[in-house]
Amino acid sequence: MELLTSMISVLRHGSSAFGAVAPATSVGGGRLAACLLMPKRHSGHSRWAKIRHSKGAADVKKGQIFASISKEILAATKEGGTDMKFNLRLAAAIKQAKQADMPKENVERAIKRAASKEYSNAESVVYEGLGPHGIAFMIECLTDNKNRAVKALRNKFNRMEGSMTSVGYMFEMKGCIWFTAGETGDSEDIMFEKAIEAGAEDIAELGDGRFEVTCEFNKLRVVTQQLSESSGYTIERMAGAYISTTSVDVNEEQAQELLAIIDDLEELDDVVKVYSNMA
Repeated sequence: MELLTSMISVLRHGSSAFGAVAPATSVGGGRLAACLLMPKRHSGHSRWAKIRHSKGAADVKKGQIFASISKEILAATKEGGTDMKFNLRLAAAIKQAKQADMPKENVERAIKRAASKEYSNAESVVYEGLGPHGIAFMIECLTDNKNRAVKALRNKFNRMEGSMTSVGYMFEMKGCIWFTAGETGDSEDIMFEKAIEAGAEDIAELGDGRFEVTCEFNKLRVVTQQLSESSGYTIERMAGAYISTTSVDVNEEQAQELLAIIDDLEELDDVVKVYSNMA
């Protein structure tokens, strides 16, 4: 257990010696976190995650928060249906709506809209682009009119002197889970340990007691269930996410500019989520 605690400390505070983390394995009746010696995978947004999370908490108006959650509910419903027992992404989105004090009628309206004739032909589409400071963007959309979505995005990229071009080779699809200790009262060390045991590859602190876990995309449901059902943690968001394999360092001024661009892109009606490779 002392070795496990030591390894968790390394994971939390950083070390050039350790990279991705494998699930814990049983050794002599105890638990040992197996750390693989390999180049660390850059998450592409972890360095600025706290800034954006704090910005969202402090500056974004309720209307923008509700609009963002509504889009997530729409995407989750189109992806997995309306039964939250089987659609964990939808269940997480509705929990997020409750925590944001989003009116129940807004939630119901988003779910009904996803099942309506208006959205019967809606498709999930991902567009790619290159923006300022050499930053690549992957843009997840849910749209019933691809021409409209492309036109709106091209206008945005033209204004930022960027271009819509192929950058997908810089990213890989991973599972992404936001969670808190809920009512368990677990310490951060215990949460890190349980996340590793559940199958987490990367863990980042977002502030306010929130953590972000990334895992293999095909293990997203299993890891989410392990964290929520076995560990008793509160899942705030779970979905596939485009994580960069090639990241670009930016300074604080550039990061603020890029975060504003991401916010601007996510305000477009067809855009669900924007991912970048800034580090």
